[in-house]
Amino acid sequence: MTHLLPRLLPALLAVWSLGLAAEPARTVILVRHAERAGGMGPEVGLSEAGRCRAQLLAGMLADAGVSRIYTSEVARTQETADPLAKKLGLRPEVVAANDYDALLAKLRPGAPGGVALVVGHSNTVPEIVKRLGGGTVAAIADSEYDRLFVVTITGENQASVVTLHYSGCAR
Repeated sequence: MTHLLPRLLPALLAVWSLGLAAEPARTVILVRHAERAGGMGPEVGLSEAGRCRAQLLAGMLADAGVSRIYTSEVARTQETADPLAKKLGLRPEVVAANDYDALLAKLRPGAPGGVALVVGHSNTVPEIVKRLGGGTVAAIADSEYDRLFVVTITGENQASVVTLHYSGCAR
């Protein structure tokens, strides 16, 4: 099933956005950063498994219409976004992990259209989904790196959420 996901995601995003509200829907894809090398400091980057997962994410989202990428100031979020950013010729924008208002202003109606990717943290991704109007999603465990949320914003504080899982690299 996970081998079909890269081909299904762009179609899912397109169909999902077609029949919604009069104002164009905004689609935001949110993921937690990939596996970290160790430690919790802001300078801690990705492990080998994390770099591999970041490459898989880039392959999966290459045709999803991503036109904007947001990361936190932490190295591992930036390293997770880097392969897709390079593939698409985009420069990710850094928004402080705890500055929800600044990030939400860039994602809500009135902001540029298209699909945005947000690479966050286990504690910030569920909060961003909630603040976008997608309701409460299950907490992300410290050992969990495979959840991907597709949030379609349909109005002020209204959104629908599709939760997917994407695999990491075989060991």
